[in-house]
Amino acid sequence: MHELLLDVKGQTSALNILFNIYSSKRIPNAILLTGIEGVGKFFSAIQFLKLLNGNSNSINNKISILSEPFVKLIFPLPRGKSESNFDMPLDKLTQDEIETINEQLKEKSLNPYHQISLKNANNIKINSIREINKVLSLNYDEIQFRGIILLDAHKMSIEAQNAFLKNLEEPPNGVIFILISSQPDKLLTTIKSRCWTINFSPLPETEIKKILKYRYKYSEENISEVLPFVNGSVTNAVFLLENNFEKYIQKAITILRYSLAGKLFTATKEFSNLLDNNTVNNLSTIIDLIITWFNDTLRSKYEINNIKFCNYKDTLEKFNNRFRKSDINEIIAKLVLLRDAADRNVNLNLIMMNVIFELASIGMKAK
Repeated sequence: MHELLLDVKGQTSALNILFNIYSSKRIPNAILLTGIEGVGKFFSAIQFLKLLNGNSNSINNKISILSEPFVKLIFPLPRGKSESNFDMPLDKLTQDEIETINEQLKEKSLNPYHQISLKNANNIKINSIREINKVLSLNYDEIQFRGIILLDAHKMSIEAQNAFLKNLEEPPNGVIFILISSQPDKLLTTIKSRCWTINFSPLPETEIKKILKYRYKYSEENISEVLPFVNGSVTNAVFLLENNFEKYIQKAITILRYSLAGKLFTATKEFSNLLDNNTVNNLSTIIDLIITWFNDTLRSKYEINNIKFCNYKDTLEKFNNRFRKSDINEIIAKLVLLRDAADRNVNLNLIMMNVIFELASIGMKAK
């Protein structure tokens, strides 16, 4: 495998596919990289583009800094005041919003694992898709393959997806579309059928530790505390490290206790305090921790090692003794569906109440 791809850690299978595509010289017009957030999909896309263009230092630098027209990055943006679908993507945004976008792009160019975070940026606008045509209209001979990279491609509206489909149906020479998505099921079948799909796996803890130390300069002690709870994702790890990890552990346990005891008002109050900023990350993190806790009940029940909530082994045993007839796998499956609903713009308070009712039903069935 080429050294450029070896810079991406923990994704041997996916990188082998990319290298085989490069070696075959039959480069598809579109590639879809799938897998959970924070596993190296974007970094792999950037390194693959460098590989396709002959590993030239000058071109590599321009690709790394996401310089147009070498790379065109499409991602969710906020909608400006009085913005129409025929405005350019940034036309109606405030100067502060534009400066924030530029800062986020700089962070992304310096650290490919950085997750772009913009307030009220829920969808990839059709304006952004139409802007692709402007990029494609330019003749540019300095680079063999220009890259159009769509971050969170599943956040295109149906209207935007249909507009994007036209680009895939008449692909221009010298351009490769790279779609990056954690939820490819939300993409139109007609889009997916025109892409070479490559799946990325959750990262091993050893690789996450290396990335956090090298890219984020976190201490080994802090990293070790969160690693059992990050589910193979650098993005999850960074969120926990930056947002008082121990607070989330305590909140998850508290919400579990009150819900199982049928104290719905108190459980709702505890949960609501986390949703004051209406952030999907807060909700998803709590649900993920509760899912991990239920997985631990299974590990405890069947005496399997590697319990994540190692400081709560007594609580796990008490749950198994009291709720021994509960179908834990079914509970986990329902919680996963509720967590995923947060990314579909479902009301966060509605999801929160459903989580609490689901947990409370366990206690009610045991009576």
